[in-house]
Amino acid sequence: MRILTTFCLLLLLSGTATADPLPSWAEGQTKSAITEWLAAITDPGHADFIPAIDRIAVFDNDGTSWCERPGYAASEFQVSLARSLAEQGVVDAEAMPFKAWFANDRDALRKFGYGEAYVQMNAAFAGMPVAAYRDSARAWLARTLHEDFKVAHTDLYYLGMLELKDLLINNGFDVWIVTGAAQGFVRSYSEEVLGIPPGQVIGTWTQPVYHEVDGVGVLVRGAEQNYNGHENKPAAIETRIGKRPIFAAGNSNNDQPMMRWAVSGQYRALALWIHHDDKEREYEYDRGTGKIAQLVKDHTAAFEVSIKNDWVRVFGVQRP
Repeated sequence: MRILTTFCLLLLLSGTATADPLPSWAEGQTKSAITEWLAAITDPGHADFIPAIDRIAVFDNDGTSWCERPGYAASEFQVSLARSLAEQGVVDAEAMPFKAWFANDRDALRKFGYGEAYVQMNAAFAGMPVAAYRDSARAWLARTLHEDFKVAHTDLYYLGMLELKDLLINNGFDVWIVTGAAQGFVRSYSEEVLGIPPGQVIGTWTQPVYHEVDGVGVLVRGAEQNYNGHENKPAAIETRIGKRPIFAAGNSNNDQPMMRWAVSGQYRALALWIHHDDKEREYEYDRGTGKIAQLVKDHTAAFEVSIKNDWVRVFGVQRP
């Protein structure tokens, strides 16, 4: 019995040591590129070795790390919050752009200008305590199910990206979320759901304003919004992190500057384009991907990740 137990223990330890850290990824060129790159840059004896202090990874959020269709969760939360303000008489529900937001009238929002529509909605939250905004985001996520999958939005993080995030962390990386979504929204759940501290989330942010009320320091939201998209992403990374990433993942032209910047440094880097081409298990769309697709063609360190072909599993839940 003791011999059998010892033998089983050895098998278990052996299996653990050789377990695939990326089980949701199909065997193929993309998975091999990831594992070969990681093996090289973490091997002190390899020419491409990168010290742990310089191992910075940045992941976009919407459409790269979790599902972004049929609507952006961060935007849906903010519309819900604005609607509650309208019910309190703080916001005029018949005024643009709120009328279009509440009716989900995309044509009207496009005509008004999406950028300005976001700015004005964000300005409606000025004066709200930062903590109250964060708590409202958590409450919305707890009560709101995804329109198609009928599960919590946070259940729709891609298994392959979660595995990759953990693999990088286990190999000495500092992992950051760099998103165009509202920073306060993503920070509200990032540590609990992803194990990424709020301080390692860089998003579209609103300048807070400090007040003292009866001797108590209070931070409230201001009205000024700082958009974190396109060329602003590399600039925000430099401002917040102070180092060029050696890994970057994105899914649209919004992420292309961040990814191209990552693969343009002195170190051997890797960039991944998450391509939405699986209408059965997720969604199929290509809008706004021309520049990021060109990056994959231009640079040997940039790879396309086909959701259809490169992921054995997409989510931990099935689409109804």
